[in-house]
Amino acid sequence: MTGGPTGYFTQLLLGLCVGGLLTMAAAMLRAPRRTVRWSGFFFFATSAVFALKLWCDQTQALPHEVRMIIGPIAMSSVGWFWLMVMALFADCDEYRPAMFLAPLSLLVFALAHNMSGVFMPVIWVGSTLLQAGFAIAALVVVLRSWKGDLVETRRRVRGPFMVAVALYILSLNGFDIWEMLGDTPGWYPMFNAAMLTLCVMAGAMTFLEARGEMFGEAAEPAPVRQPEPAVLAVAPVAVANGHAVANGNVEAFAIDRAAKADLDRLECLMSRDEVWKEEGLTIASLALRAGIPETQLRRLINDCLGYRNFPSYVNAHRIAAAKSRLANPTEARVSISTIAYDIGFASLGPFNRAFKEEAGVSPSEWRRKALDLHSPIPEEV
Repeated sequence: MTGGPTGYFTQLLLGLCVGGLLTMAAAMLRAPRRTVRWSGFFFFATSAVFALKLWCDQTQALPHEVRMIIGPIAMSSVGWFWLMVMALFADCDEYRPAMFLAPLSLLVFALAHNMSGVFMPVIWVGSTLLQAGFAIAALVVVLRSWKGDLVETRRRVRGPFMVAVALYILSLNGFDIWEMLGDTPGWYPMFNAAMLTLCVMAGAMTFLEARGEMFGEAAEPAPVRQPEPAVLAVAPVAVANGHAVANGNVEAFAIDRAAKADLDRLECLMSRDEVWKEEGLTIASLALRAGIPETQLRRLINDCLGYRNFPSYVNAHRIAAAKSRLANPTEARVSISTIAYDIGFASLGPFNRAFKEEAGVSPSEWRRKALDLHSPIPEEV
């Protein structure tokens, strides 16, 4: 067991981290969205196991056999981190089976490291590089989807916490490689524990509150061409004893009328001018055309229309147009790629993914079923 004030302080920090991470794992079980709930739970739970592993490295309190089990579970936390980022920031509501290879591959690498002999350094370096790769991939997801995010609370979380966690993982991997090449500095265990504690504190301030607009189920979007019902938030009059009377909330009514006017301009751009056909349309360019501040436009699309990110809002219009054209018998010979390019997609791959995510089937399958419905029914003889 490591003694001295420094060793005891390091162990205290790691003990606090274990408790804090387990608390956040339990808190994530309240998240309504299934992918956020379970990826968040497993990320924080395996991170708690990681903190326990660091504590065991300091104290040697647990048997060697138990530490051999704890290590691989702890290493899989980076894979769960990537899955949580995909659910939380990329609005991934369904995981493809292949995505679970992220934590599974790290678990296999760690088990192979425990059982290997001469190849142990190579496997350890490979595992470390794989962890760094998933951390970088998570960071790319956070940064790439930042501009299109319509949930204000989620936008504020991206920078301070997720980037901090990703950078902590990368720095940890750097020290692991340093350790393989030689001895790490004596101050590293306490430094590592202190950095982990800061990340846990940042996470506690964010995730223990578990705000609905950040973790909750996305609201059902209003019909693309009928946004008006979504702005009936405040009425100019109230009903008392069957008679209309002023409700007295002048400020709220003014905001409601402004939102209605903004939605009308937005609907005009999207439905009449069909600006969604433009490849690479951004919320900044749409805000400029509509004459609406970008922050206000984000809130409008999120609060009134129910979309959590801008690409989903644009793609809803594009997929609706694609369905109409695919179901049109007069366009039966028009290729699917031509339709994809016409409605604003840069390539066929993103169109196929967006279409299947919305419709549940591929564009070709949708067309086949739609055209079958239009085929004439033969008369009985």
